[in-house]
Amino acid sequence: MNIETTTCISHEHLELLTLHANNHSMSLRTFISCLISFAAHCDTVQVQYFKQVKYRNRNSGNWKRFHLVLYNDEYEFFMDVKKLWKMSLARIIEYCLDNVLDDFLKFLTKAEEDEDYYTDNYRYGGYAFETGTKENIFYITLYWGPHPEILQKAMT
Repeated sequence: MNIETTTCISHEHLELLTLHANNHSMSLRTFISCLISFAAHCDTVQVQYFKQVKYRNRNSGNWKRFHLVLYNDEYEFFMDVKKLWKMSLARIIEYCLDNVLDDFLKFLTKAEEDEDYYTDNYRYGGYAFETGTKENIFYITLYWGPHPEILQKAMT
């Protein structure tokens, strides 16, 4: 099952994303998903506490409504990024293009040069979260990869 969402993107950014997605033989949705995942794992943005969500600057440029179909796990991951970074999806995409794209393209090019390169269809396969109560305080722990206990069991 997929989850559909809509965002706005500048025509300039859409052209840039389309160009790079085509250059790397990826669909546009996959390229965007990989770019955001790369940015999140590089820890480029500090987690924002008690701040309001920031949206893209609406004053400049021509914008296009952009329909994005995400896998369930991707959608949950994007929701976490939005919550932690306090940015709308449009702002996250804009941030990634302005701040992370060059590093991501270098990473992607190097990965494609590797002999055993393959498409990772399960980027978020290890994504998990747990909830609990400790000393009467409710908590949520997010894992953007396999749960540590599973990894430990696999290593023994």
